[in-house]
Amino acid sequence: MAFKFSVVMTAYNSENYLSVAIESIINQSLDFKRNIQIIIIDDASYDHTPDIAHYYQDKYPNNIFVLSNDENYGPAYSRNRGLGHVQGEFVNFLDSDDFITEYAFNQALDMFKKHDEIDIVSMPIYYFGARKGGHSLNYKYDKTQVINLEEHPEYIQLSGPSSFFRFSALKNYKFRESLRVSEDPVLINQMLLDNPNIGFLDGCAYYYRKHDGQKSLIGSSSNQKFYYTTRVDNYFIYMIDYCLEKKKKVPKFIQHVLMYDLQWIFEIRKVSHLLNRAEIVELYAKLIRILSYIDTDVIIYQKSIPGILKTHILLLKKHDVRYLADKNDVGNDKCTRIEELDLNKINIDICQIENDELYLLGFFTTFTVEPNIRVRINGERTMPVTIVSFPQRDNLSLNFNYGFNHNFEVRIPIEDKMKIEFKIDEYKLIPEYSHISRLSKVSKYMLSEKYIVRDMDDHILVLPRTTSNTLKNELRAFKSIMSKRERGWRTGVILRFLYFFFYPAYKDKHIWIFMDLPYRADDNAFQLFKYAVERNDKDIEKYFAISKHDYEVQDVEIMANKYQSSSRMFKIRRLLGLGNPSSEYQKVADLGFDIAYRSIRHRLYALFAEVIVSSNPDNNIIYPFWGNFPFLSGLVRSKTVFLQHGVTKDDTSSWLNKYDKNLDMIVTVSDMERQSFIDNDYGYPADEVKVLGFPRFDALKRLEDKKEVVVMPTWRRQYNNLEDEDFARTTFFHVFNSLLNDKELIDYLGSKGYKMVFKPHPNLYKFIHLFDRNREVAFIDRSYSEIFNHSSLMVTDYSSVFFDFAYLEKPVIYYQYGKDYHFDVESGYFDYEEMGFGPVAKTHDVLKEEIISCIEGGCEMDDVYKKRVEEFFKYRDCENSKRVYEAIREMDFNH
Repeated sequence: MAFKFSVVMTAYNSENYLSVAIESIINQSLDFKRNIQIIIIDDASYDHTPDIAHYYQDKYPNNIFVLSNDENYGPAYSRNRGLGHVQGEFVNFLDSDDFITEYAFNQALDMFKKHDEIDIVSMPIYYFGARKGGHSLNYKYDKTQVINLEEHPEYIQLSGPSSFFRFSALKNYKFRESLRVSEDPVLINQMLLDNPNIGFLDGCAYYYRKHDGQKSLIGSSSNQKFYYTTRVDNYFIYMIDYCLEKKKKVPKFIQHVLMYDLQWIFEIRKVSHLLNRAEIVELYAKLIRILSYIDTDVIIYQKSIPGILKTHILLLKKHDVRYLADKNDVGNDKCTRIEELDLNKINIDICQIENDELYLLGFFTTFTVEPNIRVRINGERTMPVTIVSFPQRDNLSLNFNYGFNHNFEVRIPIEDKMKIEFKIDEYKLIPEYSHISRLSKVSKYMLSEKYIVRDMDDHILVLPRTTSNTLKNELRAFKSIMSKRERGWRTGVILRFLYFFFYPAYKDKHIWIFMDLPYRADDNAFQLFKYAVERNDKDIEKYFAISKHDYEVQDVEIMANKYQSSSRMFKIRRLLGLGNPSSEYQKVADLGFDIAYRSIRHRLYALFAEVIVSSNPDNNIIYPFWGNFPFLSGLVRSKTVFLQHGVTKDDTSSWLNKYDKNLDMIVTVSDMERQSFIDNDYGYPADEVKVLGFPRFDALKRLEDKKEVVVMPTWRRQYNNLEDEDFARTTFFHVFNSLLNDKELIDYLGSKGYKMVFKPHPNLYKFIHLFDRNREVAFIDRSYSEIFNHSSLMVTDYSSVFFDFAYLEKPVIYYQYGKDYHFDVESGYFDYEEMGFGPVAKTHDVLKEEIISCIEGGCEMDDVYKKRVEEFFKYRDCENSKRVYEAIREMDFNH
């Protein structure tokens, strides 16, 4: 062989990453020119991938060879083609968007030399990019070793790119080209069936890029039909049949391989959008057959499968279609081993003190309909619990609702010292705490004005708050944090120190924090903040939190590049609130009481805040230390007022529910809107949902008509993770791109003195470059109130901005071209045909007719729609801010 190693690298649209992958091979400690060949197979890329590949081929003509496919065939075909050009003794399949550490090839070569009995050597996988950390199977690499899989069947290998292969053995096998994904574990484990010895390397690593979107085949495959049809046939069933033919049985390590990959199928909640009923029935028949070849202990062993899902899989394995027909009929089966499957856990979502009562909201899952749950106080008496409904929390696997969720709440009058235990039948339940809970397993205790609530591992203890008790529990929390050292622990320790250092000065302050989005101040919170500042109440300290820079990004490296400094320097600048303020920040600063979002000052004030008033309810936004929340949860005392950023017209209970958001007040504009929160499964008490009107409505006025037809579609959550080429294929893009470039309509508007303008949703900006720009159509970034006050006509689909526009009795047209909206419109209370404030257009041509008709009518709202406006909004008196502010002042902040 001419080389020690050949790297067979398939590349498809990898222009942004290919150089890094290639350079990681060139820069190996093993001499590249003498020892390593790279075979790049361009799989019909349409970006600059071929140019980059040929650049390296020209630079290293003796080492790098480029092949090009005339069509996109996928990695299996491409690798098989590349294997025909291998000149190396050993082979690796590095992916074109990943990289390998510099000593990997040397270490692999040493192991192959020392161990003639192995044909495969593997190294650990670490994620980078959108996700960090090690792969769940990295336990195999605690030391460099050779393992026989017949003796240690749990040491499975699935990844080809993180492996090295002896070519003399590998050349006897081929990747299955019928598979677009999962071709690696099939080939690898065919080899291991013939030779179950495998080497594991400690001290090197394969770095696997996790994309923000669904660009990779693995990431997007679960949204495609083949994942549940041909893949099941050509991977799982094929491997079972292959083993039976070759070994007359399915070896234990193959069972582990199949079960590890099978779990990702079982974790999919719904497939009815991909498979019809007959196909789902066929899928279950195949899954039952596959499970029949997997032993019970293999299923139980899987470390990354939650206990309740394991139980579901075990019941399906044992009772097959009988279980699917009636899950309760077999739910008492003893295979649901409580402790072994971690079914003895009770999850506490909310733990807080309210008027000398401990309020707990939580849930637990069983496989029987009516378990006997008991909340025991001091081992003497049982507190009655109230069962609440959260159907959105049901456990779904491939459309099957497995297990029984029991959501409950309980209010316990507090005694001086109180031990709280949870039991179900004869089993003692261990409390676990959700991320939003004010009690956590990390910081161990929660402070209120008079009490300390303490986690005791298997029960909860309530004590009177004294200086001595606080000190003891803080030391206990410090030991817990330091012993576990979970991600974010350093920040948690620092903020806890600052909290207690400043506690004497801040404990009696009444701090209110207002905020809209981190980088904007143009919604309900800012309008209310302006009113609050004018009130000048001396007993309340009011602050508006907003990013000091143009935008707040998750990937700080982007901002670091903007400031030509390291990401660490950017973080330091943000923590200290340094940098030139953006125009949005300056707008707040001009009012005074500004606070830089996620700065140290913001984080400290958020710990002492009495209330957080926000137009966005997402916890990762309103809490500047959300990533560190379990370290700080017991110190947080704030209540949350949700002003909303749009009228709720759909059933959003899957997102805006009490167990996940725990809001203390929700502001609405209509009795109908309020009733929708009460009638649906949000879980909020009726007195926490108030009809007060939106503060931003106070700024709405019919000012100078700029003769603009504003197009403002809402976002679709299913597009969050798409790449450019995927988004460009969506109906949404084609529909609105066509509208914004309809020459006939644009010319007509111009002839009447009107102009079309486009206000993109904030989530759409990352794709804005894909739209064709007609010079007569302006893409605007003006404030919403300015648009509402000056525009003539609004065209939207489902965006709640139409409520603001209609509030001014300005005409609205709904363009509802299809059913790609992420909420089920029909389940909401708002009927666009019967309650809407304008006509509904289903096609482009009908929309044009409605726009022209409205222009011809002078852009005035019809009387029928004016009447609907009058009936919907409870208040139109410009005193919304006053009502909301006074309602917040009346809240009970004792805890």
